[in-house]
Amino acid sequence: MKKTLFAIAMLAVALVACDKEPEGGKDKLEATLTLAEGVEAAIAEGVAYGSPIAIKGTSSVALTEVILTGVAKSGESYAAKGSAQTLEQEGTEVDQLWFADTKEATHVEVKLVAGTKAATFYYALGAVEGEWNFGAWCEPAGVIMADKKIENHANNPELYPEENTGAGSDTPSFISMDGVMVNGTLKHIVSLNELLPVDGAGASFNFCNVLQNTSNNAYIGGQRGYAFIDIPTLTAGTIGRQCDVYNYGGHFLNKANCKTSTLSRIVGSWAGESYDADEYAFVDGLFMSIPEKMETLADQMRAFYLLGEIQRVLDNSTLGVEEEPTSLSNKNMYRRWAEAGHTSTKATAENFRAGDYLIIRSHKSPVEGEPLTYGIIQILQLPDDSAAFVESATVPGKMIIDQTKAEELFLKPCYLNIKCQMVVAK
Repeated sequence: MKKTLFAIAMLAVALVACDKEPEGGKDKLEATLTLAEGVEAAIAEGVAYGSPIAIKGTSSVALTEVILTGVAKSGESYAAKGSAQTLEQEGTEVDQLWFADTKEATHVEVKLVAGTKAATFYYALGAVEGEWNFGAWCEPAGVIMADKKIENHANNPELYPEENTGAGSDTPSFISMDGVMVNGTLKHIVSLNELLPVDGAGASFNFCNVLQNTSNNAYIGGQRGYAFIDIPTLTAGTIGRQCDVYNYGGHFLNKANCKTSTLSRIVGSWAGESYDADEYAFVDGLFMSIPEKMETLADQMRAFYLLGEIQRVLDNSTLGVEEEPTSLSNKNMYRRWAEAGHTSTKATAENFRAGDYLIIRSHKSPVEGEPLTYGIIQILQLPDDSAAFVESATVPGKMIIDQTKAEELFLKPCYLNIKCQMVVAK
């Protein structure tokens, strides 16, 4: 799982801080910066908009921060054109990424900070070209709920005698990786009523409570309980969310509008043989390295890049890697419990719990040329389903979710922290 992003040999080229006093209320720091070999040439070569350049070298003094900014030179002065990308720094070895968040910059400003003092250096920047139609988002305390059966003409014709009529639902039960525009706000945890006006465009996953077929009201036998599922699986016989794809007044959750999305389970040490310590440590460390607040375009570019490590490290077969490729085990669903229904004779198995991660991947897009996008769901707290378990009437010692008690599991909050890449609508 260990990966070196930039391995560049050091070159003894020392630059001295400019004579101008640094801005921001800091005194001048007497320091030099020795860049790694090839770094200055890479900056001068330019970079694609939204992509990083490695700023790597050695400072003559121990540092507390490095601030990287795209600036434009006019005469003897420099004006900021991009955001100041402030990065924590310890010691003398500088190894940071500057993200090209502006096309107007002529130089990259590197400010070395040691406490209350700073030294500033400028490096000529080549052209920043291209487009960046992507982004990243975080939902640090997202609440999602398994929706009850939505009444409509198919499952309750007495209440809704006219075809294509029904109650609809405001329950936040869907996740959208790219987001859905609702009243001018981009939302990523959405309800069926928020998806219907766009006929499901942007829907990625659903959180459900498996109990019955919501079209003919027949109860499902072998499976029961909470599940994260992709959109095409909503109507599967062991899921039963036909009510989510019913046509309500001429609008319905059209699977053709949805990107094909998959899930990969990253479980903790509780899972025994299913636990991969290196994999879990990688995902956990990556997740923690991405800040929850993304206040600038540069913040989003950095988060998007970091989330790309999922593909580059865990799923690089998608990049055409032939020598020892990695590939995530992508599934269309993960159940909280498998074989928890009353007709199942197999052992009931737990698949995930609070503290685990789910990697989400959008791996096929209706729009040609769009890349794969990835995200990480950290499961903070699942609804307590313990009271719903009873002993099976046919398999001694086997615990199942009682059909009647399963009704009490609807509309309970599930808390998630999500960090995700997205494609921005053009």
